[in-house]
Amino acid sequence: MASKPPPYLGQPSSTLNIEQNFAEVIRFFRRRWIQIFGVTAVITLLGTLMVLQADRLYTATGSVAVQAQKSQVVAVQDVVGDLSPDDKTMATQAAIIGSNRLMGRLADEMKLDQDPEFSPAVRKPSFSLFRPSTWFGAKPAPKPRLTPRQAAQLRTRIIGAVTGSFAIVPSESSFVISISATTLDPQKSQAMVNKLADLYIQDGIEAKFDASKRASDYLQSRVTELRGEALQSDRAAETYRATTGLTAPSDGATVDSQQLAELNSQLIIARSERAAKEAQLSQVRALTRGDGSAIETSGVILSSSLIQRLREQESEVQRNLANLQSTYGQNHPKIINANAELRDLRAKILDEVRKVAASTANDVAVSRARENTLAGSLAAIEGRVNRGGSASVRLRELQREADANKSVYETFLNRLKETTQQVDVQSADARVIANALLPLSPSAPRVNFTIAASAITGFILGLLFALVLEKLDNTVRGADALEAMGGGATLAFLPVVSGDYERAEDIVIDRPQAMAAESLRTLRSALALSDVDNPPKLVMLSSSVPAEGKTFVSSGLARVSAQAGARTLLIDADMRHPRVHSAIGIDNGPGLVQVLSHQITLGDAIRKDPSSDLDVLTAGTGSINPPDLLRSETMQRLMQMIRAEYDFIVIDTPPFVPMTDSQILTSLVDKMILVVRWGSTPVPVVQNVLKQIHRLDAPLVGSVMSRVSFARQATYGFGDYGYHYSRYGAYYGTQE
Repeated sequence: MASKPPPYLGQPSSTLNIEQNFAEVIRFFRRRWIQIFGVTAVITLLGTLMVLQADRLYTATGSVAVQAQKSQVVAVQDVVGDLSPDDKTMATQAAIIGSNRLMGRLADEMKLDQDPEFSPAVRKPSFSLFRPSTWFGAKPAPKPRLTPRQAAQLRTRIIGAVTGSFAIVPSESSFVISISATTLDPQKSQAMVNKLADLYIQDGIEAKFDASKRASDYLQSRVTELRGEALQSDRAAETYRATTGLTAPSDGATVDSQQLAELNSQLIIARSERAAKEAQLSQVRALTRGDGSAIETSGVILSSSLIQRLREQESEVQRNLANLQSTYGQNHPKIINANAELRDLRAKILDEVRKVAASTANDVAVSRARENTLAGSLAAIEGRVNRGGSASVRLRELQREADANKSVYETFLNRLKETTQQVDVQSADARVIANALLPLSPSAPRVNFTIAASAITGFILGLLFALVLEKLDNTVRGADALEAMGGGATLAFLPVVSGDYERAEDIVIDRPQAMAAESLRTLRSALALSDVDNPPKLVMLSSSVPAEGKTFVSSGLARVSAQAGARTLLIDADMRHPRVHSAIGIDNGPGLVQVLSHQITLGDAIRKDPSSDLDVLTAGTGSINPPDLLRSETMQRLMQMIRAEYDFIVIDTPPFVPMTDSQILTSLVDKMILVVRWGSTPVPVVQNVLKQIHRLDAPLVGSVMSRVSFARQATYGFGDYGYHYSRYGAYYGTQE
């Protein structure tokens, strides 16, 4: 009966991938937490210093309301009509509040040109942590005398700074404009808001006053001209009457005389009506030549009942739109429909206004035509009665002209009186509904928010920095990676040796139960088990680059073999940079070089390890061409000789590339071990060495990872036993 697989073997691959990815994220944070939190701490500290160094700003806010209606003190027609608040009007009023003209008046009246916050000319350098020039104080520079151009530039900068301190926002759901000022002084912010609101209201009154004053001046000059014309026409009539001796116009006794009198009366009335209609038309055209905002205030326009009904409908739609805007957004269908209805009503009103203006022009034309007709009829009758009453006709003509001039004069005189009354009584189109209050707490900087944002930013930057370091780290960190490159099985993990040792290699002698010594014994056992029927006797150790711990592994492996009772020989084949003698604690006397050169015998060259039963053959000195010595027949015979005399031989060789010393020895040994320094040797270098090893068909049995930090190794994976080695050491009492 087949046994069931373990439960974890039946888990879906997607579940395993999720668990592996989550575990990899955890390991990443364990590896890089110092960099991540280090960057986070630095950025948070910088943000904290900046926010503590930054100036405290205080914001005061007030409100003004644009009035749709105002009180009527004098029942006369205004020269400048009332505002009709809508979106464009509100935006225009907000622009007026923030205009350079009002900001300049505010700067002048509050003497902001003498305030260091707004005027760079009187600003003194203050201490700043990020400006070293201010650390030890600085003498204020003497004020230079400004040219007109420089003064204008300074004025522009001051007004720009004052404008930049304000935030003017019209409400979307009401006729209220919010005015906010942000400065370093709470009292200053409050005073600036209230002062700007007063200046805005005063400016509106002054604008109306100026418009009415200009209209009054025009009417005054026109009335003076008409008065002169009326007096001149009266004098002409009186002079003619005196010259002809007529005391009064003759009404005659014929039909022509009666018709002449009637036509004269009708002509006077027609001229008066024409003058009145021309005055109305002049007024409408004068208002039309303006901005068009007050055209609906004309008397002739207000007399239209249709326009009044349309205005009532417009007010109703505006109220409905205001109610809808308080509930819905601008893109809601009801809002869109209400705006469309409002535009249609305003278009109809504008059309009716134009019709009224055209109708008035037509009335003027009709009046002129009627007047011309009456004048023509009167001239015809006068021609018939010219013989009998030419003097009377002339007198009546002069009298009609005088009456007409007098009528026009009285019309303009009445309008002048109305306008003069309006100049003296003006009301504002806006009022303050909320004065600015004194701000009790700073509005900026937001200390807690800035520190939190700095911490979050620091964490993100730290995470990116850690990811970059992780991406740039291409060193060998685990057995799986080494085996995937073709390095064979990872036979042992040798930890970093720490402690008070004269030589690190003595840990095998001084502390045989240490983790490093236990790892070397594990390596010896792995070699024996690599070929149970024919255990290797001659083993060489090489590395990819220098300083990977190759000599430490060679001497340690040889010593643990000698401690086990095997006759062991350690050979230093690194003739270019020998180090076995210093690792064992002996001098580099005559050795391998001298044996291969036939200067001494093998027995004379072999020396004893002072701390164990290990035999050592040092490299010796004086080698000119190590590859030739290692390739010689003497070297081959030497290998055969030591095979017969020793149970286990360890050869310490140079790095595998670029020298060929180790490559030559691969054909003379039973097994080869590649030593790779954990977290130091680059992956491309190891890959290149392994390619060379496989190209030479070297007897590579596996690899050893040296100088492993088990604490950091635990953050790179759970697959190899190096992660759990510290637990094994604690269990067997071998942990350092």
